[in-house]
Amino acid sequence: MDVHSAARRTLGFLLRDTSRLMRRRFMQYARERGLPLNRSEAQVLVYVHREQGMSQAKLAEQLDLEAISLVRLVDSLQEAGLIERRPHPHDRRIRTLWLTDAARPILEQVMAVRAEVRAQAMAGITEADQETLLDLLMTVRGNLAQPGRGWPGAAMGDRDEVPQTKVA
Repeated sequence: MDVHSAARRTLGFLLRDTSRLMRRRFMQYARERGLPLNRSEAQVLVYVHREQGMSQAKLAEQLDLEAISLVRLVDSLQEAGLIERRPHPHDRRIRTLWLTDAARPILEQVMAVRAEVRAQAMAGITEADQETLLDLLMTVRGNLAQPGRGWPGAAMGDRDEVPQTKVA
């Protein structure tokens, strides 16, 4: 195996490149079907669907977006009549997010495209191996989600801190 092939057979590269290819395929299929959203807007709809009434701050955290970037996405979806902002029942500083009835058919299209991409990604892999793959990825995700393990910066909440190795 040459150096370039070995570099492409690393966990980080494969996860990132597979994710990139899935996003690209999602947008290709979405355009072919006339889906009136970009990928980021579709992702917001899916997350709000999963947890109706979540706060904008929580959604921004889950999507790993800056608050202002999420506000622009939500503004766009609200203008399109797909998302509704409502006041939080106990904290007037918080705005909660809800899908409108108009979002439901578009969400169904998003879910259909996602299923098609997922099926293509898993083609040729047995159901048992698919379950094993998902279980292993859940373990990897769980390992990385543990705070305070691995390097000093992680204990202080520096999610983006990367351990540095000193060269002698």
